[in-house]
Formats: sequence, C-alpha cells, structure tokens
Amino acid sequence: MVSKKITRISFAIAFTVLLLMWLVFVFDYYLEMGLNRYGVRPGETEGLIGIITSPFLHSSQDFGHILNNSMPAFLLTWLLFYHYRTIATKSFLMIYVLAGLGTWFLGKEGNHIGMSGVIYGLTSFLVLSGFFRKNMKVAGISLFVIFIYGSMIWGIFPMKIGVSWEGHLSGLFAGITAAILFKKAGPQPAKLRYEIEEDMGIEPEEEYWKEGYFERKRAEQLALQKEQQQQIALQENQPRIIIKYNYVPKGGILPLGPQVTGPAEEE
Repeated sequence: MVSKKITRISFAIAFTVLLLMWLVFVFDYYLEMGLNRYGVRPGETEGLIGIITSPFLHSSQDFGHILNNSMPAFLLTWLLFYHYRTIATKSFLMIYVLAGLGTWFLGKEGNHIGMSGVIYGLTSFLVLSGFFRKNMKVAGISLFVIFIYGSMIWGIFPMKIGVSWEGHLSGLFAGITAAILFKKAGPQPAKLRYEIEEDMGIEPEEEYWKEGYFERKRAEQLALQKEQQQQIALQENQPRIIIKYNYVPKGGILPLGPQVTGPAEEE
C-alpha cells in the first residue's frame, strides 16, 4: 500500500514537470508570446530570472528540442522522487538553482533555455548517490541511467554550435554537489552482519574461510599444548614439603612441634 502511494506521488510530480514544459511550449508556439526572452542571459542582471524560468522554455521553432528533453526529464524526476523521497525536493531544487546559476556565471553571451541542465544534474545525482550508498537497487538504477543516457557526457563539451554546453556542465556539477551534500541523508546501505556485531560489541566469528586458517589454528593448538606440558613438568620437578601434625587431646602431652619431612632450605 505504501509502495503504491509512493509510486503515485512520484509519478504525479514527474508528470507535472513534463506537463508544465509542454503547456509553456504550446502557449508560446500558438500565441507567439516570445517567452524565450526569459531565458538565462549570462552576466546580465535581467537574465537572472532565467534561473527560474529557463528550464521550462524550449525553442518554438524546433520540436526536437522539447522532444529530446521530455522523456529524460520525466524518467529522472520520477526516479529521484521514488527512491530518494526524503531528500528529493531539496535535491531537485538545489540542482535546479545551481544549474541556472552556473549557466549565468559561465555561459557565453546569448539566451540559454531548456531543461537539459537539470537533466544532467539529475543524472549525475542518481549515478553518484547510487554508488555512495552501495545499494543494489539504487546502483542498478544508476547503471540503467548510465546505459540509457551515457552519451550525454559529450554534451558538456563545446562540440556543437547552438547547444549550451555551459548549462550541461553546470547541471552536471550541481548534481554532484547535491549527491555529496546529501550523502548521509536519504536511503542508506544495509549494514553487513559484521558491522552490526561491531556496533553491538559482539566479538567477530572465526574467519574459517580465509586461506591458512586451519594451519594457523593447528599451530596455535600445538603451542598451547606445549605450554601446558611445560607447566606440568615444572610443577613435578619442584620439591615437595610435607608437614605432619600430631593431635593430642586436652590434658595430654603437648607435641614438641610440627615434623617436617622432605628437603627444605635453611633460613
């Protein structure tokens, strides 16, 4: 029941992000509102508003722009809010803002729009967080992301005119920053048995599976037996002192003193 609820909520959030992208695109395309002017314009004070607005703005003259960003944005947002629900909102907002700020500081002169910076941030966050937590499920998601969007790494280099590689690079580092910052939060790797025993103060079991274990145990047993034999031999060679007492009933003759037999040293 809880899992289904989490699925519905994370799906709804991802779908909302996708829906906003397309609503803005449709309005701008049919009403010719010229919303792209609200993108990130590096170095310009007026361009700071693009940090908030630019991810939902896409070229109205190129359907490929929004089509290429739609599926990654939906899938990665869903993965984030499903598997990292306790830190998803904070992580998403941090990636969202840092990607825009980085573009404003690093970007070349022009107008930078599109969700791709956030997509790069979500990808780097999921991949790095999966390896940090050593969780098979999360690591599997990370490998899936690498497999599907692995070629995205080339987008951080200035290889194609008209592509904001600065936005991609900023998003990449934004995701890395969020993953490191929230490393100790969210889902954590399950502790191994020996780690739990260490926390409880339980002595670890014998590591019989390691190479040379039985040889070492045999050598330890032989050394212990030899030590015990030496102690027994030492006790047998020590001189014995036997003290005998004669009991005399009351009124009888008092004994002269204890009789000592066996070797004894003079004082």
